[in-house]
Amino acid sequence: MIITIDGPAGSGKSTIAREVAKRLGMRYLDTGAMYRTITLLALEAGLVPGRLDEAGALAAATPLRFEERRDDLTRVFVRDREVTDEIRGRAVSQNVSAVSADQGVRSVLTRKQREEAARGDLVLEGRDMGTVVVPTADLKVFLTASIEERARRRQLQLEGQGVSQPFDQLTADIAARDAYDSGREIAPLRKADDAVEIDTSALTITQVIDAVCALVAEKHLSAPATQAKKWRLSRMVRGPLDTLLYRFAYSFLPPLWRLLFRMTISGRDYLPSSGAVVLASNHRSNLDPFFLGVSSSRQIHFMAKAELWKVKPLGRVLDILGTFPVRRGEADRMAVKRAIEVLSAGGVLGIFPEGHRQREGLLGEIHPGASLFSLREGVVTIPVLMQGTENVVKGRMVRFPRVRVAFGPPLELPAKDVPRAQRALLTSERLIEAYRSLLSSSADGS
Repeated sequence: MIITIDGPAGSGKSTIAREVAKRLGMRYLDTGAMYRTITLLALEAGLVPGRLDEAGALAAATPLRFEERRDDLTRVFVRDREVTDEIRGRAVSQNVSAVSADQGVRSVLTRKQREEAARGDLVLEGRDMGTVVVPTADLKVFLTASIEERARRRQLQLEGQGVSQPFDQLTADIAARDAYDSGREIAPLRKADDAVEIDTSALTITQVIDAVCALVAEKHLSAPATQAKKWRLSRMVRGPLDTLLYRFAYSFLPPLWRLLFRMTISGRDYLPSSGAVVLASNHRSNLDPFFLGVSSSRQIHFMAKAELWKVKPLGRVLDILGTFPVRRGEADRMAVKRAIEVLSAGGVLGIFPEGHRQREGLLGEIHPGASLFSLREGVVTIPVLMQGTENVVKGRMVRFPRVRVAFGPPLELPAKDVPRAQRALLTSERLIEAYRSLLSSSADGS
């Protein structure tokens, strides 16, 4: 997958692109750093402003090397010389637009950027990534922010480097650069027709990252659904195509587990007897799928962490039971495809939107990408709250605590005229509200 993130100076492109790539397990290319490096070298060689026509040859002869830092900007090297901090100085910032507009420089660096994109699974950020460099990108994002906010961010960045610059001067510099970048003849700054614009002025970094990742999930989910027959689905409990193992296991497990764990199951009538359903449950224990499975009147096809399949016998059993793996922390296309097949076939998809177990019994952060399954046409989303499962195994000892499973009423989804990425974020918020309501009902003893 190729993701382009464009926008004016100070809109947050570098930070967002790097963090999105990290969350999705993709590579990240800081194209702005490439142009800044050539600008720095051109300044040192005396090519700016009178000999810019020689900058293309300089770019072609410059060996660039990037090393990613864990919690900072990408480290940039020219041979063995690190220029990470130098390329963020004011002189480079004032001249990078002119150097970037040179046809020779753009030709060389565009070719290098396309070579990186050809390797796949890359997040690129810049000003013309979605319009010129990779116009066929899978997802194009255009970030914006007010000039004042971008100046404030730039000032904080400079202060972190020990550089002081007046706010008014930064505001003027950014305004001038916007005008130059938007008006230049070669690869001007503009939003691609099919790009999604996000105004980051009032958003936190995490909120912007969540929004972009939700758009990635939307791209996966909006892909044409394949025929369900390509992946064998077992049907509802007691249906003619149930797998033998599933029918055998669930003929005696539900009453046994209810006896051992004094299970109380409430609200199961909310679960439709047919049709596509997303069961969105909180996550307390690795045993949650089993407790949810014995509480349901229909077979559930769970998305489970891929690490479970490392134990081959267990993986085989999970396959037979209709469970499929998902690689956490990245855009797992196969898992999304299988989830869509389950829903397209009118099955029940079990997901844990928190992603990780919340051992302390608190509600974790909901990942917006998971909410996008709920936005498919004809899908009903049922929130489920489980309590007590985290106490079954304590210190390698098996215990038999009381377990409660509560099904909530179908989730009310945001209006369809709301942008899809925003609908995903709102759906996540409503899911948290549903969990809190179920917790309150449980505390009241209802």
